[in-house]
Amino acid sequence: MSLLRAETTLLLCVDWQERLLPAMPEGHRQRALGQALLLRWLADELGIPVLFTEQYPKGLGPTLPAFKATDAVEKLSFSALGAPALGERLAALPLRREVLLTGMETHICVAQTASDLRAQGYTVRMVADAALSRRKLDWRLGLEQMAAEGCAITTAEAVAFALVQRAGGPIFKELSRRIR
Repeated sequence: MSLLRAETTLLLCVDWQERLLPAMPEGHRQRALGQALLLRWLADELGIPVLFTEQYPKGLGPTLPAFKATDAVEKLSFSALGAPALGERLAALPLRREVLLTGMETHICVAQTASDLRAQGYTVRMVADAALSRRKLDWRLGLEQMAAEGCAITTAEAVAFALVQRAGGPIFKELSRRIR
């Protein structure tokens, strides 16, 4: 897998929704949310596009306000690529072939999205500590499935330092402060 570069990367946040988050394990949801928000902050700092999806927002609510999501793609399909609007947004970013993937639920919407992205030739880096399932077994098996399909399984901190690339400067200093 190639070196991660900001200019070829995009962040896809799958279904970080208000009514879905409380169903996730209490001990893990704040940590995963924090890691996803760290990536959201870093994407803004580095000019990395961020795309959001919402699974049946009428029932599961909007994206969590902390993400400051604009124009989330609504979907009924479990794979985000089942929503034509997401395909259009991806097509509008032809140089962004590295996808950092976060979201809920790991073994359903996230895994199906990863599979479809890989089938379309994207490199997918599944950010394991920025993803959730209601049950730990489902989360683990979802990650294993994605790894078997060629996705790199990584962490938010590993991704963040790969994108920043070197010590020094204001972004590195703020990143260091945020991960403490």
